[in-house]
Amino acid sequence: MVGYNRRFAPLIVRLKSEISSVLPKAINYRINAGTIPKEHWVQDNEIGGGRIIGEVCHFIDLCMFVAGAPIVSVSGDVMETADNLMDTISISLKFADGSIANISYFSNGDKSLAKEYLEVFCGGQVMIVDDFKELKILGSKSHTIKMKKQDKGHAAEVDAFIKSIKDGLPLLFHLMSCI
Repeated sequence: MVGYNRRFAPLIVRLKSEISSVLPKAINYRINAGTIPKEHWVQDNEIGGGRIIGEVCHFIDLCMFVAGAPIVSVSGDVMETADNLMDTISISLKFADGSIANISYFSNGDKSLAKEYLEVFCGGQVMIVDDFKELKILGSKSHTIKMKKQDKGHAAEVDAFIKSIKDGLPLLFHLMSCI
């Protein structure tokens, strides 16, 4: 099982229920990842795969889930640094339904800023998920949903996995039914 948990987060599930399933979306996803030393196992391409392979795949998955369509093109630029870690990157995605996404994965920021900030623009609405603690819905029916604590969907993902085993269905069925 691959832990693409963010699509199971309660605020993402709510976002999906509130946004058009047919209109294209413009997605902006900023990740303030912070620094990890070059010596850390995550930075080892043989063991951890590097931060882009090991972590950014989760953000790409979430954008694909929110768009509700497969990716048709990808471009990206990495910030060059003296230590050559290549862990500050800007990625642009285009989806089959016309949706677009920008993922800004920054390792050079300050930890006082929240880690994840997702904005989704669609059909006259803007939805903002702030670090999986708050969802702001802006538009004709603006409102805010606040969580008591951060929930990135880990428990809900495990529950879906267990349900797929009990029901004898592939996990993909449960994942796709969320789109």
